[in-house]
Amino acid sequence: MVFRLGLPVIVLLVGTVWFAWSSYRRAAIAEQTVTELNAETKALMGEVRRLEKAVAAAEQGLRTLSSHPSVPRDVALTADLTIADLRRLTEGKELDH
Repeated sequence: MVFRLGLPVIVLLVGTVWFAWSSYRRAAIAEQTVTELNAETKALMGEVRRLEKAVAAAEQGLRTLSSHPSVPRDVALTADLTIADLRRLTEGKELDH
């Protein structure tokens, strides 16, 4: 009688322990994944800032080039078109897929 009553309790206890352990492992893995994603996001944001600075510098250089009196008109027009292209790209109009 004691054995019959004890077996379901043991099975229930083992099941509860297994469920608790697997839930803990899933939570630990999720926490590690979130930490890795946060680090990756931070690195990507740094890369975005560097690219924004590079685009701004290129735009300023093209603006200076297109306004310089010694630059032929066709080169100045090309530089102006490129500035518009850079603006369109940085506004995300062509980066959306």
